Amino acid sequence: MDWSEYKKLCDQPDYWSHWMLNRCLELIAQPEAQDLVAAIQQALEGDPLDRPKDHKGPQSTFMYRFPLSLALSEILLAQIQQVKNCNKAKADSRARGLSGFVAACQELVIHNQVEALASTRAEAACHA
Repeated sequence: MDWSEYKKLCDQPDYWSHWMLNRCLELIAQPEAQDLVAAIQQALEGDPLDRPKDHKGPQSTFMYRFPLSLALSEILLAQIQQVKNCNKAKADSRARGLSGFVAACQELVIHNQVEALASTRAEAACHA
C-alpha cells in the first residue's frame, strides 16, 4: 500500500490506532459497557491495516478498522465525555488530553448516523 492510500484510510472515522483503542479500554466503564468492550477487543484482535513498506512506527501506531454500530458509538462518546468532564483519565491520556478522543468519537457517531440514514433510504427505495 502506498502512503497516499494509507493516510486516506487512516483519516476515516472508523479507523483507529492500536494506542487509542487500548486507551478506550482503560477509560470506559467496562462493567456497564460489555458490548462496547467486546467490540474494541474484536477490533484489536483483527488484522491491522496494511502499512506502506517503509512504515517504521511501533505497534501502537498500527491502525485497525473499528466498525461500531451507531448505538455503541454513541455509548463510547458518552463514556469518553464523562471521563473528560470528571478528569478521570490515566496519566498518559491526561497528559495528551481527551479532546482528541472526544472529537474522534464524535466523528464516528456522525459517520454512523450518515451510514444509518443511507441504509434507511436505500431500504425505503427498495420498498417503494
